[in-house]
Amino acid sequence: MKIIFMGTPEIAVPALETLVASDHDVIAVITQPDQKSGRGMNLSVSPVKVTALKYHIPVYQPEKIGDSSFLDFLESLGADIYAVAAYAQKIPDRLLHMARFGCINLHPSLLPKYRGSGPLRGPILNGDEVSGVTIMQLVTDWDAGDILLQESFTLDPEETSETLEARSAVLGAQMMLEVINRLEKGTIDPVPQDHSQATYLKQITKEAGKINFHESAVQIERQVRACIPWPSAYTKLGGKTFKIWKADTCADLPEGAVLPEEITPGSVAYADKKQFLICTGEGYLKPLMVQLEGKKKMPVEEFLKGKKITQGERFGEE
Repeated sequence: MKIIFMGTPEIAVPALETLVASDHDVIAVITQPDQKSGRGMNLSVSPVKVTALKYHIPVYQPEKIGDSSFLDFLESLGADIYAVAAYAQKIPDRLLHMARFGCINLHPSLLPKYRGSGPLRGPILNGDEVSGVTIMQLVTDWDAGDILLQESFTLDPEETSETLEARSAVLGAQMMLEVINRLEKGTIDPVPQDHSQATYLKQITKEAGKINFHESAVQIERQVRACIPWPSAYTKLGGKTFKIWKADTCADLPEGAVLPEEITPGSVAYADKKQFLICTGEGYLKPLMVQLEGKKKMPVEEFLKGKKITQGERFGEE
């Protein structure tokens, strides 16, 4: 089949590479326009564009995918199917019906759960035991199309958004190829979603990383993992940004430790030369990998060699 691939970030790269290596023909790639980034505001290209150029595939980067002249051009290419993975623009209705097999999309969640542009953090924040990938038919409504293939996997207790994305990308790539093969053979039975069970997650923002110590230690530890690699979970220590990259939870203090009479969420409940525990709304948070503003990321034991943390000291205050 003649495929036009649409995608932008790293999660879409394995799918593109898998389709290029298949018996099908990727005739074009559509990705987001190059973006200015960094202090020098240099143009950076998307991972999908880098991959497409490596394989000498024509790349198109419209500012608006719904531009009528661009849609006319796409129609002239005569693709059999559009394969979409994290393209980052809503696909116009005309394009949805342009190819013989329409548009299929790789979505890294078990739809209808976690529709929207930020599905990877949902399973971690909610303590789900499983996640997965869905290949669906794109329709006008966001992430509401029929399920063409869905597979699940068990989440690791230390799963982060970063590791979940990598796992979803590899699995989703093979699933997308399987769906295209089966569509060509006519062996796919689309399954409508149960829209009453739909949940949504928007794209993550920097504010999502700010720690609220009135939450439980369990929830904060999940937040830490859900915010890796960006925006990372952060608070304040002595007026400086303090990031927590890895943490554990404790229901109780170490044996023999005495809790201060006045202790509130965000206060250090216990500290020694190798560890410290922060009081939360329920239980204690034990940072394991940390980073103080202006310093490198390091294990907490190494951090404590250069920065003393005392019982009663508060996190979260400007």
